[in-house]
Amino acid sequence: MVHKLSIIMIKNQEIVDDLNELVKINNDRIQGYEKAVEDNEDPQLDDLFRHYVIQSQNFRSQLADHIVRIDGTGVTDATSTDLTSKIHRAWIDIKAAITGKDRSAILGSVEFGENAAIEAYKDAIEKDHIPAYIKEDLQKQLTELQSAYDRIKSLQPA
Repeated sequence: MVHKLSIIMIKNQEIVDDLNELVKINNDRIQGYEKAVEDNEDPQLDDLFRHYVIQSQNFRSQLADHIVRIDGTGVTDATSTDLTSKIHRAWIDIKAAITGKDRSAILGSVEFGENAAIEAYKDAIEKDHIPAYIKEDLQKQLTELQSAYDRIKSLQPA
């Protein structure tokens, strides 16, 4: 019985670790969009970017609920971010500085970040240890991320 319990605990920790990575991705997405609002001078884009901030806050909350249900402790660090997205945010900073807050450059960097988030979600969904009920929620979030990516891409000049 003890052996079986430790296997379940290890599996649960793997699930929690993967969900925490997605929490970090959403934290990065929030910070990236907040930075894009600062760097952008188009009120229409500001509204869209703020919508995506709220979307990621909702995703993060849903992920945190799953984490609490699995291990009872919660998200390791709701404000931490991962390296990939820190690079993404730095890239937004650099691009904004170089291009003088150019709309196309900001959209390009946001598109880059959305693509990174999509890839992280796809990786998590493919993992065997993630339960089906969680994968269902991740798939819904992924669909919304893909819509956001398509929307941002459609705003780029031809």
